[in-house]
Amino acid sequence: MTDDQDRRLGSTNYQYVLQRELVSKGTEFVNHYATTANCCPSRTSLLRGQMVHNTNVTHVNAPGGNYDKFVLSGQDTDYLPFWMSRAGYRNEYIGKLLNGYSQKNYNITPKGWDHIDAMVDPYTYVFNTPVMSLNGQRPIYYEGYHQSDVIRAKALDRIEYLTSQEKPFFLTLTPSTPHVQNDLYQCVPLARHANDFQNVTAPRSRNWNPPDEIQQQKGSWLSTLPRMNDSVEAYADHSFRQRIRALQGVDEIMEDVVNLLDAIGVLDNTYIIFTTDNGYHIGNHRVPAGKALFYAEDSNLPFVVRGPGVPASVTSKIPGAHLDLAPTFLEIAGLPKDQWPPFLDGQSLLHQWHHPESSTGKGSGGGNAKETLNVEFWGLCIVEAPNAKELGIPFKNNSYKTLRIVGEDESWLYSYWCTGEIELYNTAEDPYELNNLALNVTHESARLMDRLNAILLVTKSCAENTCRQPWVLLQPGGQKDEILSLRQAMNPEYDSFFAKFPRVAFKECLQIQDIENEQPYYPSLPETGALGQNYRNRTDNYQSEGEGGTRYIDSGAQYGSWEQRNATLADINKTAREITDDEIYGNATMNKRRRDLGIVENPDWFQWIG
Repeated sequence: MTDDQDRRLGSTNYQYVLQRELVSKGTEFVNHYATTANCCPSRTSLLRGQMVHNTNVTHVNAPGGNYDKFVLSGQDTDYLPFWMSRAGYRNEYIGKLLNGYSQKNYNITPKGWDHIDAMVDPYTYVFNTPVMSLNGQRPIYYEGYHQSDVIRAKALDRIEYLTSQEKPFFLTLTPSTPHVQNDLYQCVPLARHANDFQNVTAPRSRNWNPPDEIQQQKGSWLSTLPRMNDSVEAYADHSFRQRIRALQGVDEIMEDVVNLLDAIGVLDNTYIIFTTDNGYHIGNHRVPAGKALFYAEDSNLPFVVRGPGVPASVTSKIPGAHLDLAPTFLEIAGLPKDQWPPFLDGQSLLHQWHHPESSTGKGSGGGNAKETLNVEFWGLCIVEAPNAKELGIPFKNNSYKTLRIVGEDESWLYSYWCTGEIELYNTAEDPYELNNLALNVTHESARLMDRLNAILLVTKSCAENTCRQPWVLLQPGGQKDEILSLRQAMNPEYDSFFAKFPRVAFKECLQIQDIENEQPYYPSLPETGALGQNYRNRTDNYQSEGEGGTRYIDSGAQYGSWEQRNATLADINKTAREITDDEIYGNATMNKRRRDLGIVENPDWFQWIG
């Protein structure tokens, strides 16, 4: 799982190993989505199998959420590795875990993993200064190497071990690529790929840097963004090149992992899943770079599966989401369903992995339950570009409730901003989400928005089965399966039923999820236990110990030469060392070192680059 990788911009087209070893030998699912387009919420949703409104880990920093909130809420005692252990699996993790796992709280060991070697902040995105903690021990600085080579070597070492054991294994590899190095506003590739793709530019799709008549149709802070000038466009092109250069390191990890599994003889009995935590935009809707929006660039993810029973060289449009992965893995592992956690909002995707050209069920193509996706966000948004401050970041009015319908015949994007603005797009006719139909309401679009508002009222607070089957709560005659899809709901005889629903609303733009602020709900919430609270501790006004932390180490060099392409873990460990107390807590000498290295103090808003 990469970090902040686009699908819609075509970055995977430059990953030749991904194309050769997974896409051509497995199935690519082009309608896989993140329900929250931000790192920590999306990762927590995957690990818990829940909508973000039920985990309440809604951002990358306090008060919304981070590793500390995950721990304090108690969700770290009941998530994916524990469930896989019940099925007899050994569970290991290498790379980025959650935002806020840092040199200040590394000793709060991530629970459930038999082996976890996690990146620690503030070095998670400092690619030539990799610092990691093995099972909560003192962090190790792998001096002289690029993060991608360190993760590659560690992955191969663990696969050698795992395949020598009798237990089946679940191994997660999460390089931070192609996330930006925050202080540089760009990703940093391995040295051996630093000059690749010199003539490539960011794709000029129809929503690239649009004119005023298009941009003014956007809601919230987007409507007033200025057009990108030549220098900003040049930065966007450079950013895109840096990202696809950096992804060559991910391709090398993939190549070596596949080759090793094949050499050991277990490749054909192993599922390999490639994805990312959230998407990314570059120049789309005038935003130079970033994520956290509901548009397709940010929420539609690369997703490829190779493994037993998965057809080769197939492209599937069957939808899925990250919250579906936990139940999928549990089904693969053979865990009896009576041992599955009761709070799962997702559903297993294994059938569609094995039958990627099958139907989505009753009402297929018309926006049925499988084709109805909830997308949500709370809190501020930033721009990951040098002119970010000039544009007015941080934008604190970025909360929204969104519904995406991805049927063959019914395909819509409907979003309600915390500012009260609405956006509606016919994504079949308008795939770049340019023409906001909510601004010129017709009789037909008003009828449509009545239906979309009603189903969004359900999905924004759904839990368990109502997330998997939201239409069951919208039956006008009280008869089971009277309405199974948006297409059926558009029957004129249901006009009065859908018109009577209250409208989705926010009282104000807050930085957290707040029940009172987001009234009304349908159905009404219970007095206790709403939004996943039966399965997590309260974390109101929690204090985060892991955020921040000062960086006192910086290599000042660029690593990952061709000579290091096949470096082993034994090679890398020769120059590895523990970081010292002074490098964690600082002193006068360390402060001088920072000045000598040219490490500048970052503005406060840097912490929100997830």
